[in-house]
Amino acid sequence: MSRTLVWDAAPGETRCLLLEHGAPVELHLLRSVAEPQRARAGSQHHARLVSRLGNGRGLIKLDSGEEALLHPVPQMAEGAALSVIITRESLPEPGQWKRALARPADGDAPPPLAGLPAHLAEVDEVICPAPLTLPPELAHIPHRIDMALVADADIDVLVEAARTGLIDFPGGTLSIERTRAMTMIDVDGSLAPLALNCAAAAAIGRALRLFQITGPIGIDFVGMASKADRQAVDAALGAALAPLGPLERTALNGFGFAQIIRPRTGPCVPEQLCGTTPGRLSVESQALALLREAARSTGIGPRTLTARPVVIDLLRRWTDVVAEVERWTGVPLNLVSDAGVQGYGHVHVTPA
Repeated sequence: MSRTLVWDAAPGETRCLLLEHGAPVELHLLRSVAEPQRARAGSQHHARLVSRLGNGRGLIKLDSGEEALLHPVPQMAEGAALSVIITRESLPEPGQWKRALARPADGDAPPPLAGLPAHLAEVDEVICPAPLTLPPELAHIPHRIDMALVADADIDVLVEAARTGLIDFPGGTLSIERTRAMTMIDVDGSLAPLALNCAAAAAIGRALRLFQITGPIGIDFVGMASKADRQAVDAALGAALAPLGPLERTALNGFGFAQIIRPRTGPCVPEQLCGTTPGRLSVESQALALLREAARSTGIGPRTLTARPVVIDLLRRWTDVVAEVERWTGVPLNLVSDAGVQGYGHVHVTPA
């Protein structure tokens, strides 16, 4: 199998797209900044037990000030100090953040899981849009500069699909929506129900892998009266989910509904992009998009970034990332706050 990693780096965020036989199969957003700051899965922290919550759970406060849920709770008094390992990062739900999960540490923690996933280093080639310093995990892999191939990968299109939750497939569309209870997937299209649902099952398997959508997932297929047809769609869904690794799922019921549960340790791509506001880029993502646009801009003189006050305030706190953009471009960045700006803002540069 031919496996290629498109490494599209920019200050504050690298977008990694795994291609298998030229087709996109996994999109990863590796961010060096986060708002709010969150403990990463696999990281070890000093903490204090705030209170016992029953059922072997407890509320703790990490050394960073972040609260998390601990399970199991050791025999100790409230207020006592302990060392913990984060098993699942804090997750953004619509309108709120869900606390991270932790367990007592029984030794040194393994490396955090939120960096470069290990399997991304098992590729045949790395493609970059410009000369870059790759992380140590990729240093041994042949790499080449190919701006055209990076552009052909259409990562911007994939990012937009992750934001909107609308994914087209031949004959139909998936609508993916985050709720507090689960991720819901609705199937719609113009094909006959059996053909539509079988095509949707394949598209669902691709989408879950592409955007690392995990946790509880509900799928609303188009209703079918025939039990044999439901069994055929159930088999198609099972085949589509087979490459995804461990999961639990129900059979397709008489109403065309199926449920999947995939283990999760951190946010999926839509959650990274939108945070607690499904369908809209978070302030963090808006700021990173502006920095990427500024870093890729061409022209002469300073780059002027104009955005809403909340975005500009965040950029002013990201002094290291702003300085990195200035090193990339060789010119200073001017940050301008404008409450009336459209979209997430814009970058102005004088043409060369």
